[in-house]
Amino acid sequence: MAFKRSRRGLLRRIMRRLTAPFTAPVPLALRRRLVLQQHNRLGRFVPMLCLLISANTVAMSLAVLGDLPWWQQLLPPALLVGACFAVLAWRARVRQNQRLTPRTAMRHLRQTVPVAAGLGLVAGLWAVNAFTETERYYCMVAPVFIGIAAVVCATCLLSVPRAAIAAMVCAVAPVAIKMGSYDNLGVRAMAAMMVLLLLMQARVVLTTFRETVAMLSMQHGLRRAANTDALTGLANRAAFRRILGLRAASGTPVLLVLADLDGFKRANDTYGHLAGDAVLVEVAARLRRLAPRAACIARLGGDEFALLFDVAQGERLARATIEAIRATISLPIVWNSAVMTIGVSIGAAAFPAEAGEIEPLIQLADGRLYADKARHKAAAHVGTGIALLA
Repeated sequence: MAFKRSRRGLLRRIMRRLTAPFTAPVPLALRRRLVLQQHNRLGRFVPMLCLLISANTVAMSLAVLGDLPWWQQLLPPALLVGACFAVLAWRARVRQNQRLTPRTAMRHLRQTVPVAAGLGLVAGLWAVNAFTETERYYCMVAPVFIGIAAVVCATCLLSVPRAAIAAMVCAVAPVAIKMGSYDNLGVRAMAAMMVLLLLMQARVVLTTFRETVAMLSMQHGLRRAANTDALTGLANRAAFRRILGLRAASGTPVLLVLADLDGFKRANDTYGHLAGDAVLVEVAARLRRLAPRAACIARLGGDEFALLFDVAQGERLARATIEAIRATISLPIVWNSAVMTIGVSIGAAAFPAEAGEIEPLIQLADGRLYADKARHKAAAHVGTGIALLA
């Protein structure tokens, strides 16, 4: 029993590998986007692919008309054309009734491989039969049509590399094997050319996919660089303003929190810029841990940070998180045996309850931040504040 389960598990892993939509390493951050892009490209080419396969099938049927038994003339084209119509009907139903998710797109891409291989095999076996049974001067018609179909499939299925290669191999291999078994040198040469064409197209398919992955990786890197603070990995000022603007434009209630470190300049001057960088990185890490549900956490520049909370998730929870941030940031930070104590001043303002526009909202939060910082400085003068002041 255990052996059977192990064998079934092995077969499932092999099938998942054979039907995987990726033929080159894809970074985890890009997988969801790439799957959706592959699915959308395939969806755009499916109608054209089905039309071309159907037209090619009808043309081949007319070319070998009368040379085969009726069932051999009707069954293969009926299967191919019927499958094309079924694919189009399924595509229309999916587009109308189902919301596309990366998981759904992945399942559809996996299903494409066996469908393409099955249709290619039907076409290849039909061509072998036609090549064997048709009259002498027409026997080359079937391989020519199969070669055309293989190129068409490879072009239209570029977004699903394994499906493209499976369709080509299953369609061309039976014909090439049959033609290669003939004594006629010209027929063998044609078989060799078909195999070379298949190999070239397969290389084009694989290279195109690798180039797509490389392009998406470059775009992802550029987008990340444009929206991310290089030191802390948090969102930068531009990204934060854009997210805040989108929330304000949609009327989504949010709580804007501005934070400014107390004592950072003293620590930076005392222990050096590397120590200052270490403080900023640690503060960013603490903010991530304390506010995992924040809509955005950003470093605005220097020792200024900002957080954005969706009030729909609970304003009371957001304000409790603010107090946790105040307490946690004040915990000592150790760097190269140096112990640094950094405080934080915070100002918060709610949109649209307290301000209905972005600039007044930021000004309100900023004013409260500096009022908080003034209280810390006043407390420090009487010996009850933070040890290091900016």
